[in-house]
Amino acid sequence: MERFYRSRETVGLLVGLVSLVIVFSPLYIFIPAVAFLSYRVAKEVSQALKVELYPVFASTVFLISCLHTGMGIVLSAILSLTRGYRSWSMEDFLKSFLVLIYAGILPSYLYTLKVLHDYQLLKVLIFTWVVDVFSYYVGKHLGKHPFFPKLSPKKTWEGFLGGAIGGVVTFSFISGLPPFKSLLCGVLLILCAVSGDLFKSFIKRQVGIKDFSDILGGHGGFTDRFDSLLFTAPVYSALIVL
Repeated sequence: MERFYRSRETVGLLVGLVSLVIVFSPLYIFIPAVAFLSYRVAKEVSQALKVELYPVFASTVFLISCLHTGMGIVLSAILSLTRGYRSWSMEDFLKSFLVLIYAGILPSYLYTLKVLHDYQLLKVLIFTWVVDVFSYYVGKHLGKHPFFPKLSPKKTWEGFLGGAIGGVVTFSFISGLPPFKSLLCGVLLILCAVSGDLFKSFIKRQVGIKDFSDILGGHGGFTDRFDSLLFTAPVYSALIVL
């Protein structure tokens, strides 16, 4: 068990370091890196949903969405229509659309933050890390009361509150916003981060899997690791321009 946690922490540290390098990389490195993330998430989710969708479609949607989100949504609909028509299945159509929005559109907001400023992307990355770390360790050591047990049996209210407090406090220091606005934005982003985690958990429970893959060891797959970030980045990108 100790070896497992050391492995989990080592992988988490490695993923974090690579993420930091990518955040401050030039666009010709950043864009392919996020396109790869889009590809991996699409592959993991489409396999879980048992829909035959080429993961490269999500990467294409991501690239088009970097130019304009509306164009990415339309392309997602067209590609989903193609998949649904081939199998003549509404279920395949809807699953494909879900995968492309999730794995193609949402990652494009990482590009939006990158273009605004490297440090804007870094802020939301640090925020989600803090929420994840505090939620995990507070829940592991102090958790007693289940938090949405049908979605995620091991998560607790204590873990949620630990992540929420850690995230809001951290955001108040790094946001650069006035205190009251920082508090409101922090609370909203907490809800987004938790919703991203529960969204992923809902899919896993419906299809009966523990993780989307084991490519990241104890962290599961890319979907398991970046779920909160995918939900937080779009909202944060909207908040900072208000």
